[in-house]
Amino acid sequence: MELLIIQLLVFVSYVGYIVSKFGVLPSISDSWYSLPLNNKWLFTFFCWGIGIPMLLYGTLPLFISGVGLSFVGAATQFKMMESYTKQVHFIGAGIGMGVPTLYFLSFDVYFPLLMQIWFGLYYFTTHRDMKNVLWWFEIVSFISIMLGLFKTIPLFYSL
Repeated sequence: MELLIIQLLVFVSYVGYIVSKFGVLPSISDSWYSLPLNNKWLFTFFCWGIGIPMLLYGTLPLFISGVGLSFVGAATQFKMMESYTKQVHFIGAGIGMGVPTLYFLSFDVYFPLLMQIWFGLYYFTTHRDMKNVLWWFEIVSFISIMLGLFKTIPLFYSL
């Protein structure tokens, strides 16, 4: 549970700081571009503060998720056109969020996936003009993954 608490503290602290300084952005990753040069490291710390604990849960899928999130923190400049940084960033984010969501299904824990599907359906059916949808999808995904971890962590050790 300690790892989950670290992840929650890092997430809430960083997102709270970003919202207080810049408001809701197009995505959490866009915060790297909003931060002044001397504070850009905060985005990497945020990604690694969530990703590295994922490496330590002791399961291969969560380890892979942590690797993906760590790559997001390393490939910060996703708007670059002349490199593979954008691909590394987005693939890492997809792995970081997608793998744990699917992994929870093996424990019959469906609500993280259902929360994300519900948000997607809600957005596409009622709020197509909603601003910053990627930001809100990332928030919903994080909350659903943290809830999934809270539910499944005791099951990791009882198998």
